[in-house]
Amino acid sequence: MPTETVRVEQKYSTTLPDRIFNHKSGEFRESFNRAPFGVSHNLANHPLFEIPRLRKLAETLWTRTGKIVFFTDTPALEQGWNRSTQRSLSLAQAFSRLEETNSWILLKSIQAEPEYRALLEKGIDELQELTALPLRKQITWEDAYIFIASPNAVTPYHIDHESNFLLQIHGDKEVNVFDPNDRTILTDVEIEKYYIGDLSAARYRPEIQSKANLFKLTPGVGVHHPVRAPHWVQNGNSYSVSLGLIFCMREFDLQAKVYQANHLIRQLNMAPTAPGKSVLRDKVKTMLLSDLGHKPKNKSEVIRYGLTKYDAPANFARKLARSFGLSKDASPREARTAAGVK
Repeated sequence: MPTETVRVEQKYSTTLPDRIFNHKSGEFRESFNRAPFGVSHNLANHPLFEIPRLRKLAETLWTRTGKIVFFTDTPALEQGWNRSTQRSLSLAQAFSRLEETNSWILLKSIQAEPEYRALLEKGIDELQELTALPLRKQITWEDAYIFIASPNAVTPYHIDHESNFLLQIHGDKEVNVFDPNDRTILTDVEIEKYYIGDLSAARYRPEIQSKANLFKLTPGVGVHHPVRAPHWVQNGNSYSVSLGLIFCMREFDLQAKVYQANHLIRQLNMAPTAPGKSVLRDKVKTMLLSDLGHKPKNKSEVIRYGLTKYDAPANFARKLARSFGLSKDASPREARTAAGVK
């Protein structure tokens, strides 16, 4: 009797390890997006991250998408992303002289290439298992970055909206991660400014350094950054290659809208109710800054599209007051009382 050959389609690239993360199912659930924690992975010195392959990837991204950021300056820890765009080297020179220069290269949205798309998809599938959460239903934007930097390079202090798993591939670095919920470190005003568009709003101060969680990354070791966890990075004595698996989540997208609403309220010299203090007020703020079903084209639109509806804080304040049942002619005092501001 003839036998029938069945072709089974493989979901992932055969160049990937069987498992990216060396952890048990559900192991990340307790701390995920609550506190930073170390992780173990199997991508150390993987061929997808060798410098010749990365240079080819960079050339492809530069031509097709332009999604590359690179600097050749020496940043101060506290300057955030306010860095010089004047470069002393070309991208090709930054790669070829990586060991001897102060280059910092970020390859964004590497999943534009099929091999890296498979890596991102496999990583998120595993993280869904490790967090024991329905991540696929909660994720609103996903991305994968590769960070390449010279020996002793510094990534300045900053915050991100995304949940991040940073995996060290080559070289070593020290990652300082702070508690995103400690308002002596990161203030509500700093978060509000970040969500309005100031990516350098979080300000480093020497007195907070003692509160840092220090993670020493070597190939095969990584760290989870919770949403909005302030952090800064110091490379070791060799060039560094790291992979970031990052994604936005609906819960935190909604929080972003509350912070944006509070920023607009402050512009009217009012003191807004902090997020989480009033379910009703938070809900109204998120509704007023909703994206009305808009399908985002990039990460910035995921976070900030709703802001485009308001050309002035006063317009937002009037709509906020009406949402609490007040007429458009309500007095400032009535509007402030209804909206929970002072």
